[in-house]
Amino acid sequence: MNSDPVIEVRGLCKRVTDATGELTILDGIDLTVHAGGSVAIVGASGSGKSTLLGLLAGLDSASAGSVRLLGHELTGMAEDQRAALRNGSVGFVFQSFQLMPHLTALENVALPLELQGGLSTREAFARARALLERVGLGQRTSHYPKLLSGGEQQRVALARAFVTHPAVLFADEPTGSLDAATGHAVIDLMFELNRANGATLVLVTHDIDLAKRCDSIVTIEAGHRVIDGAHAAHEASRVEAGR
Repeated sequence: MNSDPVIEVRGLCKRVTDATGELTILDGIDLTVHAGGSVAIVGASGSGKSTLLGLLAGLDSASAGSVRLLGHELTGMAEDQRAALRNGSVGFVFQSFQLMPHLTALENVALPLELQGGLSTREAFARARALLERVGLGQRTSHYPKLLSGGEQQRVALARAFVTHPAVLFADEPTGSLDAATGHAVIDLMFELNRANGATLVLVTHDIDLAKRCDSIVTIEAGHRVIDGAHAAHEASRVEAGR
């Protein structure tokens, strides 16, 4: 594993205001993720783990503190600047797949390459087709998402996430809408692709067995406590048992 940090977080806070007043979702989070590693973020429902992932990826902006992604300080960046940083360098896998319903599997996977630029349409489609074959969907390239099973849609999403060879993959409950057997197969594939690409994986999950497959576990409690290492595994088990 490369010792260079890919993500550095210091004093991270996220607050929102609603009709009842100000609500603190995350408070004082410190975290370092090194290149080539895998980190699981766990915690009870509502603890702020998905909010943290969104801040790490630059999908949302912090109320206070510092987030550095791939050596770039996200604090103060406009959304278009954060989007430019993510383009080609960051991949995403979500529980709800987030495929474009009007595009075929092949078109969905090729889309990030076309948005990134630098390749002809023919080259982008060739790379997308090769990756779909790798995830076992070589015969489903012309199918639209509604014609694919949940497991197939998530494999399309994995292919789309890795087609640009991202430095970092963010995965938010990637098996949350899949049955156990399909979920295990998708996770095996995700780790396989991640190793092959040498990417850094940041995974949000409620599944402690899945979390234990990562190099380290970060547990969030009430949005303000982060525990790393072996103690985190113990704490994560306790949190899960108490749900």
